[in-house]
Amino acid sequence: MRLLITDLDNTLYDWVSFFAKAFEAMAEQLTVLLGVDRQELFEEFKAVHRKYGDSEVPFAVRDLPSVRRRFGDSWKEIKVRLDPALHAFNSARKRELRLYESVENTLEQLAGRGIPIIGYTEALPGNAFYRLERLGIRRFFRRLYALEPAMELPLDSDREPFPIPEGFIETVPRSERKPNPALLVDICSREGVSLQDAWYIGDSLSRDMLMARQAGVTAVWAEYGTRYDHNLWATLVKITHWTDEDVARDAELRSQARAVQVDFTLHAFSDLLPLVERSARLP
Repeated sequence: MRLLITDLDNTLYDWVSFFAKAFEAMAEQLTVLLGVDRQELFEEFKAVHRKYGDSEVPFAVRDLPSVRRRFGDSWKEIKVRLDPALHAFNSARKRELRLYESVENTLEQLAGRGIPIIGYTEALPGNAFYRLERLGIRRFFRRLYALEPAMELPLDSDREPFPIPEGFIETVPRSERKPNPALLVDICSREGVSLQDAWYIGDSLSRDMLMARQAGVTAVWAEYGTRYDHNLWATLVKITHWTDEDVARDAELRSQARAVQVDFTLHAFSDLLPLVERSARLP
């Protein structure tokens, strides 16, 4: 192996659980502050997320119809009025966002052996970078590839953008979104490594592993990333930016996933180390 490419969400940390819990904490406050019921609130969030093509749009709350009706369109005013809800989200995120066991130590050992580590995510670049920094693992990554946003996103004019080092994040076109194998072909080409010398780790059989197999890189399934409370997944489905076509596409991919053969299965991230050692000894 001359290059390790890793998915982030539910491969390095449990995104489903931390984001769903943070959103639920915020929603509980919003129903009281806005005087709307939970179903109406979730439908409003879904519409905003679909507008921007992402379920993690920063400050999506400012675009909610119920917020505009009650507080107008001044973000400064909205932030003051909705501070309990925004605080609830941030508090839950800080509490729930944490690495899977052994991730930091494993990344440190791999980096110490001189193995280049590349991240790939379909999260917004700023959100992904925040998580790498917050979790203290950004130092192990040579670069982060991120899917280009569907459209320009609103910014908080009162807040300085999180400083991202020049050249650390590279964007890839949306036409290469998972499970298009062109994504991994593109990354390996940019990094100057052959497909046969690259390993890709991800939690989704239908998106990550199918893509890796079709691209011809070593497919390493992070099985542990599928272990989460599916009630929390149900929360995310209610606010998803996915269109009906996206849902149908995902169902079709999941049906194909049953036939996907992976090269290795990880039950913990640290399972990667003996596999790397073994591959290094092969002629």
